[in-house]
Amino acid sequence: MKKAFTLFGLLISFVSFSQITITANLPASISAGSSIDADVKINKGTVGNFAKYQMDVPGGYIVSAGDVKGGNFTFENQRAKIVWVSVPSENEFTIQLKIQASSTAVSGTFSQKFYYLENNEKKEVEGNSMNVAVGDGGSVAMTTSAETTPNPTPVETVKPTPVEPVSTTPAETVKPTPVETVKPTPVETVKSTPVESTGASKTSPAMASESGMTYKVQLGAYSTQPNKSRFSGLNNLSIEQVNGLYKVTCGSFKTKDDAIKYRDELTAKGFNGFIVKYQNGQRIN
Repeated sequence: MKKAFTLFGLLISFVSFSQITITANLPASISAGSSIDADVKINKGTVGNFAKYQMDVPGGYIVSAGDVKGGNFTFENQRAKIVWVSVPSENEFTIQLKIQASSTAVSGTFSQKFYYLENNEKKEVEGNSMNVAVGDGGSVAMTTSAETTPNPTPVETVKPTPVEPVSTTPAETVKPTPVETVKPTPVETVKSTPVESTGASKTSPAMASESGMTYKVQLGAYSTQPNKSRFSGLNNLSIEQVNGLYKVTCGSFKTKDDAIKYRDELTAKGFNGFIVKYQNGQRIN
């Protein structure tokens, strides 16, 4: 549709909080049934992430999107809105809107606002308004400068679209297998309760508890079966698997004192060990 307007190029500058400015070129008047292209320059400074631009127009005007820099444009109830989940990264950028005056358009006020987030709080920058006439009038619509301040509680709340988090699968943790871990096992003290006899000869409690008991020296417990060659020269060497570990023992003694002496001899040879007990061939500690 052919553009028809007078005094096109009137600039309206809105100076806002945090040096945010909005500059729009609108004519002083628009002929009914015509349309114009309006450029809106936004200097957002360091504002990032969510932002929204809003223009309210009088009845009979229709606003459609030109170049809105990737924003989501809507027009309803005489209000044009552009919402950015992530506002353009440039400090200053220009959007383009098409404004059409229908046959029912009336003279009225065009107003603009810019919303953004600061420290997770919604801020509002309200610019000066401008009166635009319908017809061929040549007078320039005047505006009154007004100081703008942030508005933490705007009437309309626009929530940015949440970004779906991407879950990550933690890398499998590989637990190292301990090698040659020697865990000393405390020696249990076996206490026997004397049994009273009825005329028969009494049996020594110590002799009863020691019946079938042997003592060995354990040199280590390993996650994999060790080579016997590393224990060459030791008496009665034995490797048995207990609870998933290969336990190496040597020697076999009827008394604990003899086992302790043998353990001390092994210590002098560079082997560290401790005493373990067997009863009737079964390990009991």
